[in-house]
Amino acid sequence: MSDPLTIDVPIEIVTPRMTIRAPRAGDGAAINEAVLESFAELHRWMPWAHERPTLGDSELFARRGAVDFLSRRELPMLLFERHTARFVGASGMHHIDWTVPRFEIGYWCRTSLAGRGYVREAVAAITRLAFASLNAARVEIRMDPRNERSWRVAERLGFQLEGTLRAESRAADGALRDTRVYALTSLDGLRDAR
Repeated sequence: MSDPLTIDVPIEIVTPRMTIRAPRAGDGAAINEAVLESFAELHRWMPWAHERPTLGDSELFARRGAVDFLSRRELPMLLFERHTARFVGASGMHHIDWTVPRFEIGYWCRTSLAGRGYVREAVAAITRLAFASLNAARVEIRMDPRNERSWRVAERLGFQLEGTLRAESRAADGALRDTRVYALTSLDGLRDAR
């Protein structure tokens, strides 16, 4: 396997409605606005959403994300509406094992834009990137089984439910929780994002 730093990863994907790109310095304000708007929902499902971030916290998140992307440790991506440049949410590939290669896709959408198919469109595009450009053998999506909105995205895109890991991690409130695991091992199984 070659060093992941030598792998060319596109820093931007354009979909019919969005520009999906790596984070960069200056993204903190847009991220902060969306996280604060969506905090009640994020706090329920995302272990990282313990407390409301300051503008400085969000800018640090963006800059660390840029470094992670460049180092190939993780491949975080931000979602923006193409025609308005409004920040939609975040996604990307995490828990990467370059020796397989295996990627886990995570995602969240700002509350005011939820239910419009943006996450599904982004996950489809990022999955295509993983298989077509990064030679992925496996792409996973994991979530709390109670987060139906999240697992519906995986199912609509053709990811297969492989099982539920019992008492596998901690929920955002600190309680033990199960984890639902979906995977796709071939781009042929990806369904249309619409």
